[in-house]
Amino acid sequence: MRSLKTNAATGFTIVEVLVAIAVGGIMVGSLNQVVNGYIHLSQRGRYLNLANAYVEAKTEALRNAGYNSLSNGSSSLKAELPNQLPPSRNASLTVADQATGLKKIDISISYNDQGQPNTYNYTTYIGELGVGQ
Repeated sequence: MRSLKTNAATGFTIVEVLVAIAVGGIMVGSLNQVVNGYIHLSQRGRYLNLANAYVEAKTEALRNAGYNSLSNGSSSLKAELPNQLPPSRNASLTVADQATGLKKIDISISYNDQGQPNTYNYTTYIGELGVGQ
């Protein structure tokens, strides 16, 4: 049996290594953008959930207090907002007569999310007769 010997060196050429490094760099950069985008969207969703949960709790507290405890006018809710919302947050509550025996409640929440202002407005109605009447 005869064995064939080759004198050719095995391995990668410098061009192949440079191309692999370039492709790897592009992939890492793209992955970084995707992860940063996901983190930002996740944070925006968390802030929106906090705002919604606060408004739901506030609305239920107003409904439990009852129609007669609501006086027309506006008030600031800034001190009641969750601390997890980003700084420069603000909220207001407006109560107005909609019709006889019906009050309209407007709650507005605003905050800055990475320099971008977000404002959410919520409206509900509280009747003199209560829920389901």
